[in-house]
Amino acid sequence: MNTVGDKNRFALAFELRTDPDAAGLPEHKASWGALQIWVGGRNLTLGTTQDGVAIDAAEVPLARIIEWLVEAWDPLLHEERLPRQTKSPSAARWRLDCLAQLPDEEAALDALLEERDTWWHRHGLGSALPDYRIPDLHIRRFGDDAEISWDDTEWRCVPGGVRLMEAHGLAFVPAVEAAEVLHGWASAVLRAMSAHEDGQAFAAEFSQRLAGLTDPSRVLKRLEYAAGQQLSDVADEIRRLAGVTGGSIRETLRSLLGIEDAPGAALVAPLTVPVMLYRSAAPSLTSSDLTTLLRLTKNLPVGGDALKPLQNPALPPVDPEHTTHDGCDKALEFRLACGIALDAPLLEEWDLEKVLLPKLSVRVADIRLDNTGVDGVAISVPGLAPVIAVNKSGRFSSTAWGRRMTLAHELCHLLFDVTSSGRVGLVSSSWAPYSLERRANAFAAMLLLPRAALRSVLPTDSDQWTTRTLRDAMRLLGVGRSTLTWQLYNLQWITASERQAWLDAL
Repeated sequence: MNTVGDKNRFALAFELRTDPDAAGLPEHKASWGALQIWVGGRNLTLGTTQDGVAIDAAEVPLARIIEWLVEAWDPLLHEERLPRQTKSPSAARWRLDCLAQLPDEEAALDALLEERDTWWHRHGLGSALPDYRIPDLHIRRFGDDAEISWDDTEWRCVPGGVRLMEAHGLAFVPAVEAAEVLHGWASAVLRAMSAHEDGQAFAAEFSQRLAGLTDPSRVLKRLEYAAGQQLSDVADEIRRLAGVTGGSIRETLRSLLGIEDAPGAALVAPLTVPVMLYRSAAPSLTSSDLTTLLRLTKNLPVGGDALKPLQNPALPPVDPEHTTHDGCDKALEFRLACGIALDAPLLEEWDLEKVLLPKLSVRVADIRLDNTGVDGVAISVPGLAPVIAVNKSGRFSSTAWGRRMTLAHELCHLLFDVTSSGRVGLVSSSWAPYSLERRANAFAAMLLLPRAALRSVLPTDSDQWTTRTLRDAMRLLGVGRSTLTWQLYNLQWITASERQAWLDAL
């Protein structure tokens, strides 16, 4: 097998073989071969036939995969946002989860199925080979990384009755690495095909098209996919409101996407901070909100780098419970790193907004967005002061206690959701990556309410609690009833039903 990539990370392997279908298309006859997909040391094409015979590769026309790669390249490696809001941990899982609760109306159902199918053709390897039993690998952008996920639950039965051993999974590799593996594998297959008369025409055409994937002119379209396809509509609206009649929408888009100079040739485009913000905002982003976010990125203040030694890029765990634990652990570690006692409230000498954030060179800005579902925004660019923007019209951040929770939540993004290039751009909303938001919520609650701080203001025996003692705890620790009761529940001091009862009582 000719292998491209590292099997312990991400690799594709192939071997050309004789096509059993003598009447097949020339390019399919010339590209018929064995395919192996390796992710994290696991061979996803490992399986057994209906007769129990072990196989370690799928036999398919490899040309179909190359065609799909060339056509889907830009969204495949740049688009992150799924068609609908979800708590699914991966793109492959979303393909199944979105069918869990189907709309009652026929038109709504048709729209869902169409969105699902369109996404699949841009991101699912199975869409290139729907008649063959292969892992339905999904690839999408996730910051500087590429998410590689697969799930075999739905995958169709085909002649031969092949059963795959690796049913589902998820891994992340740098987007550049994933692109190089895919491009290198396709190039190797085309070189092998060119040795066969039937494959020479296809190999010549697609070798040229593969070379075109590094064309700098593709950057604009790639960042449009990363930002969200609705951006063109918003750009039109901004031009209309501003009375712009000259120039082209392309120039407007370049400004909105933060493209200052045309980057050099590359297989993937690095994400700018504006793009990172748009991709985590609601698709219904208004022209006013878009310009507010853009203004934030254009006016970042010069400042110190006290936060930099504490920043530690780290993807959250896949499992939701582990994600919560990760956020809690990171909050306690952060307190220790800053020399803050675990029983100390973040008030007075350690006031979060007046003392701690300024010590870390973090600036706080107030904004007003049309979208009340956004509470805060986190932005960090190397060489400039990191900024937390609080949405004054946010559902929770509009209150004093909600503001503190928002500041703590956004601080987590600045610390751990930084890219390898030192950038952070995240709008905290229901469209932001669920795992990042869940971890930031857990971090914020534990930062403000560690176990020791709660023990210092509340009796150990919950039977002794009253609404007055809980309100006193809220005042002494500077949090609201929602944050307090969630943290008591997370620490297993109360049950879910008790939490609801205390919420009602407070």
